[in-house]
Amino acid sequence: MITIEKILFLKRISIFKSLTSLELRIISEVVSEEEFAAGEILFNEGQQGDCMYLLVEGKIAVYTGTTPKIKTLAVFEAGDFFGEMGLYDDKPRAASAMAREISRLLVLRKADFCELIAEYPEVALGIMKELNQRLRETNLKLNSFEGRILDKSGQLYTRDYFVECMSNEFLKAKKERTALAFFLIKLKKISPQNGGSPPEHLGEQLLCDLGRIMAIHQRPNDLAARFNTIKVVVMLAEANKDGAAAFQRRVKKDMDKHLGVFQETHQVTADISFIIHSFPDDTHERETMLALLEQC
Repeated sequence: MITIEKILFLKRISIFKSLTSLELRIISEVVSEEEFAAGEILFNEGQQGDCMYLLVEGKIAVYTGTTPKIKTLAVFEAGDFFGEMGLYDDKPRAASAMAREISRLLVLRKADFCELIAEYPEVALGIMKELNQRLRETNLKLNSFEGRILDKSGQLYTRDYFVECMSNEFLKAKKERTALAFFLIKLKKISPQNGGSPPEHLGEQLLCDLGRIMAIHQRPNDLAARFNTIKVVVMLAEANKDGAAAFQRRVKKDMDKHLGVFQETHQVTADISFIIHSFPDDTHERETMLALLEQC
């Protein structure tokens, strides 16, 4: 970006709106421009921070935790800024940031910022106001995270959280050229052995039971979720169809045992199917994979 473009962009940022054109020009001369590809990490949680980012174009997700079990705190778009705590203290980053698509940013380093606020303290005041509001919003999101778990004993997550994590895993798999597999269990029907209609809660109970069995076998970087009322799906990181098939063989032994006891106890017959899909064998796009999981 040339200087005049930087000035016009900075003027749209909330913390710089009160500054004059001359003051904006001074800031434009100290910020640097950087570009990140989709899936590229800007910084990791725990890493030392020494700068703030101003997003010119693209989308940046800020999150905590490690994939796939992450908590997305915010998704920033053009005109937003983030990473401002790197200007104020020497503590490690409290979250990670990753580009969701090709993104261009302006970067303000701590050393340059300290010189700026000595001459223009209103810049620091504007940032502090934005920071206080952002901290309140972040705390609300962190406090509501437990609501994303439907079944704590089986660690079954909600569909919305699954889709969110799936987006990040697709970006990671594309960037690192690794596989990504999905193992899905579908409860097709529960039929009473003596006729009639089964109690409505039996299907819910059985899916939760099967989810707990999957949780025993899945790795720390896998994620199981209740996809809908009749499906449970586990996302297997860095696994191809062969790896998913091996996972199916392991869980099926325990599931068959549990199904035998369940059917005998409740005098029902449960019709269950197992489906495997994988990236990149079945599709290269997240949206298509979601459609495949829906159709199964």
